[in-house]
Amino acid sequence: MDDGAPVAERADRVAAVLAGSLAARPVLCDLISAQAAVLERNVSAEVAAQYKRAAIANVMELGRLVGERVPELDAHHAGRVAAGTLLVTGAIWTHAQPSAAMLAAYEADPELAALRLDFTATLREMLQVLLAGVLARG
Repeated sequence: MDDGAPVAERADRVAAVLAGSLAARPVLCDLISAQAAVLERNVSAEVAAQYKRAAIANVMELGRLVGERVPELDAHHAGRVAAGTLLVTGAIWTHAQPSAAMLAAYEADPELAALRLDFTATLREMLQVLLAGVLARG
């Protein structure tokens, strides 16, 4: 990445790299999408606390990496981008993995097929919007 590029260009590049990296890790995306609804259920408070501490550390590290490429974001705002990345990843991944029945419905009805999401492209766009919004609110 050209560190001298305009902030919008650098932010878009960060969004593209994050989306591509996550798309290359489908098991991670499965886990992210199941985190709150499945993985955080039926565990002890001790296990939940250990998990959340690790999650916070991971979000902080991702925020640090985002902040290296977009230094216009302070640590707090870069952390918000990192946390938002995980939230939108889980949501988009779930919707971008249609069931066999939904795939058949998409194939049978072109109007419905317009609702099918491409994970990488959709995530990239949402991360671009997230970064632009956080930068604008600065």
